[in-house]
Amino acid sequence: MSRHQQAAWIAAGGTVLAALITAVVPILSSSDEDKTDGAPPIVPTSPAATAAPESAPASASPSKQTSPSKQTETTGPDHGSSPAGSELWRGSLLLDTEPKDLDARQPVAVGYADEGDVYILPGNEIEGWNGTKVSLWSGRTTGLPGYEECSNTVNAEGTNKQQLTKNAVLCVRTSAGNIARLELTELDSDGIGSDHRNMFDAIIWDAD
Repeated sequence: MSRHQQAAWIAAGGTVLAALITAVVPILSSSDEDKTDGAPPIVPTSPAATAAPESAPASASPSKQTSPSKQTETTGPDHGSSPAGSELWRGSLLLDTEPKDLDARQPVAVGYADEGDVYILPGNEIEGWNGTKVSLWSGRTTGLPGYEECSNTVNAEGTNKQQLTKNAVLCVRTSAGNIARLELTELDSDGIGSDHRNMFDAIIWDAD
């Protein structure tokens, strides 16, 4: 075969190959477009937003504690916080020759110290100490005197000494200014013995 024939065949083959490529490419492109057109569009999804944690409610402020109520059998004077006539103490009170402090949390023997208020003398007399005044309740009411009655009586008639008799009721203004009512329940038989002990039902009120 001559060179001219070989060149002719090569040229013819190239032409055929080019025609085949031209025919196939549109078909492939059309097929890809069909596939793309039929598929639903892909929408990128964002990760679900994380809900912010709810803030915990602020804790309530602790409520103030109320102070326990005052017990009249054991509580002593609290000047400035108790209204006049508030009961400071009540109970059985034994008096003898040693002065007792009626302004203490509970009446207590204090010897002859400045805090003493009342004590018993020979002959069944009660005496006030350190300016304490004592009056004998005359029984102008049917019942026992209260705070105001005792206060008025001892302010008007109080002295430093009173004679004790059976069933006597005494009103006392203490060295600190408080008011006490002493109801005699046990009287020393003759007032001559060495003990000179007398028992009272007592109530002590705050005078402030």
